[in-house]
Amino acid sequence: MPIYEYSCRHCQNAFERIIVTKMDAGEITCPSCQSREVDRIMSRTAAVRGGGGAAARPARRPCGPVG
Repeated sequence: MPIYEYSCRHCQNAFERIIVTKMDAGEITCPSCQSREVDRIMSRTAAVRGGGGAAARPARRPCGPVG
């Protein structure tokens, strides 16, 4: 389910809503002043790092004394 960010035109409050259906998007009201005049704003994307970097691997133990 996508989470959208909104900004109220009256009180400039920024808030988030989970939108399940298109019908939900038509019923957005500001939680602070109850105004229905809100604008959807662009959210920053979250970067997820994955893969096999050095930070992802556990530290190796030494084999012990040699010789």
